[in-house]
Amino acid sequence: MLLNLRRTIVSSFVTTLISPIPAFGTELDVLSELDYLADLPVTFSATRLPQTLNKAPASITLIDRRMIEASSATTISELFRLVPGMQSYHIATNASAVSYHGMSDKFPSRMEVMIDGRSVYTPLFSAVIWESLPISIDDIERIEVVRGSNTVTQGNNAFLGAINIITLSGLNPRENMVKYQQGEFDNKTVYSRFSATHDLGYYSVSAGITGNEGNRFNSGNYDPYFNRYLNFNTSISPTLLDTFTINLGVNAGYSSVGDIANLPNPRRREFESFFQNLEWKRLLDNQNELIVRYSHSMSDYDAATMPVDEMRSELSDEIADIIDSQLQSIGYTTDRDALAQAFLSANPFKITAEIGKIETHQIELNYKWVPSPYDQLLSGIEFRHAAAKNFQLFDTNNWVTEQSSRLFSNWENTQLTNWTFNLGASLEHGGNNSTRISPRIAANYQLNDSVMLRSAANRAYRMPSLIEPNYNTKIHIPSFDLPIGNLIDLYGPILDHLFEPNPNLKPERLDSVDLGLLVTWPKYNSNLDVRLFYEEIDDAITETRQAGDNGKTISYSNLSEWQNKGFEVQYKYQRNSGYKPLVVVNYGYIQSSGYRILDNRDNGYWYDDLDTRNPEHTASLLASITLPNDLQVSVSHYFLSSVAWIEAARKNSDPHNKPYHRTDLKIAKTFKVSPQNKLKIALIVQNLLDNPYSEFYPENMFEQRTYLQAQLSF
Repeated sequence: MLLNLRRTIVSSFVTTLISPIPAFGTELDVLSELDYLADLPVTFSATRLPQTLNKAPASITLIDRRMIEASSATTISELFRLVPGMQSYHIATNASAVSYHGMSDKFPSRMEVMIDGRSVYTPLFSAVIWESLPISIDDIERIEVVRGSNTVTQGNNAFLGAINIITLSGLNPRENMVKYQQGEFDNKTVYSRFSATHDLGYYSVSAGITGNEGNRFNSGNYDPYFNRYLNFNTSISPTLLDTFTINLGVNAGYSSVGDIANLPNPRRREFESFFQNLEWKRLLDNQNELIVRYSHSMSDYDAATMPVDEMRSELSDEIADIIDSQLQSIGYTTDRDALAQAFLSANPFKITAEIGKIETHQIELNYKWVPSPYDQLLSGIEFRHAAAKNFQLFDTNNWVTEQSSRLFSNWENTQLTNWTFNLGASLEHGGNNSTRISPRIAANYQLNDSVMLRSAANRAYRMPSLIEPNYNTKIHIPSFDLPIGNLIDLYGPILDHLFEPNPNLKPERLDSVDLGLLVTWPKYNSNLDVRLFYEEIDDAITETRQAGDNGKTISYSNLSEWQNKGFEVQYKYQRNSGYKPLVVVNYGYIQSSGYRILDNRDNGYWYDDLDTRNPEHTASLLASITLPNDLQVSVSHYFLSSVAWIEAARKNSDPHNKPYHRTDLKIAKTFKVSPQNKLKIALIVQNLLDNPYSEFYPENMFEQRTYLQAQLSF
């Protein structure tokens, strides 16, 4: 019935939009000057220096506004399916993760993610919480993805790659707009954006509210989602040489967390955050430039306290007997509810441990120096401070802090004809009081006007994140010095140590080599990017069961290593005239081999093979065309081969996620309401062929999803 309804909606929508269109062949496919002037774009992400793609020391994928509008993505994380070698997957109905070449669980920890240069990597979870970001897909101007280690430029979080999301601003004028979306899971989204100029510069304001009821489980429960956000940015130029940029934002909402197996009884987590990002840019003589940036963010993830009736059912008989014997020793007889209440008094746990208060500060100073027409050099210094508070993860109500500092530099030289050399290094001190140097050397050779060859070698380190050396979970037994109802000494004797800190945790190390080929065909409006890579990761951090008093203690350890080798291909064709065709084809092949040790006890050694922890094949296709009368039709297709995600499959021998194919359709029609106003109506059908498949957890099925959008521009 639901499928028939969707088919009816799609059929009616397409008929309505296509009916006023004249014959397809009546318009001439005329080339415009733009088709011959599509120069290689300039990017800053690989070195923080302005470089065209053929001079950058790494493979870079650019997701521009045209690709975003053509895609079927309704969330930011879904866009990364268009990056070769990258995986974007749903952990639950409203929770996502993005990984690149990582042995990934639901918290991928080896990739830096930034918004306008400000890190949104969450040190408490060693990952990005995509559903709680304070922006929407409509705020984005473009995304720059560095495929490969970029610790030289972005620090140790960019161990395997880096993402910089660049938002729209009044400096790059866009039409003001209001947008409404409705669709799957009773999704309702309202978004608006307004920008204007003032005497000294410009400003832009955007706001949105989005939410849905989530999936309905057999128990009758839902896992709903809600997020509201407000962003403001302005640029002020009091002189011709000085520019001040200010970005401010705030958001709040809630979602469900936890393993998919627990979602029939969803764990609701509320979140709120705010951030400030301040930048001063000073233009000096001879193209030299000084940039000072300060950013600050504060986040609070919270959940309800574990209810007594739930604790009553989860409380083990062993712990209940210990508490009961204590009560009997002071003359009290209790029932199971009293035992559960006593346990919660000593262990004030929430319904999920994925909570906490998080605060980060980051300040950096960059100096760009252009000593000659053949050289440009960028050097900088950066300091980061991170703090988090979570009793269940740290066994304390105090803030746990981490500081890191680093010096970094990159030198580009083009003195030799057709050659571009990049030499960079980062000296970083942080994570568990470790100091490491991460160098990079790259040489690009312009074989002819169309073909560029690149070679690069990296050594990179990822410092232990805030959570990894400090993870400390204990089970306390309450002390009963006063009658029931007046318990004291809330954190009494330790009964069990579930997760133990490891102050000796070392940084992870990566040695990588990659070869690149970039071919541009201006006459055919297309380009091809090929990357061959070899990556060797040593001292990788993993959870390992250690010998202890009860034989159950787990801690993070450097007992994992693996190698990745393979290649990635991206082909892009686009025209800016005629029917404005756009075709993007991506393919990634990776072969992984390695191991991790999950149990390091003499009598319980457990070796986990990592050969199938990465999908061997990933592929995507985006094809779009604009027909007469502003009717745009886009088709996306995604493929992911079989994989055993870490955590989703605890052991390599557990059932793997099956390979899947997924096809999406987007149809959009623009109506000119007045000379100044346009109305755009769009239909998005994800998984058009309605072939359900599992993402991450085998039980997490992705079925057909349909959305309708209406956007008024003015």
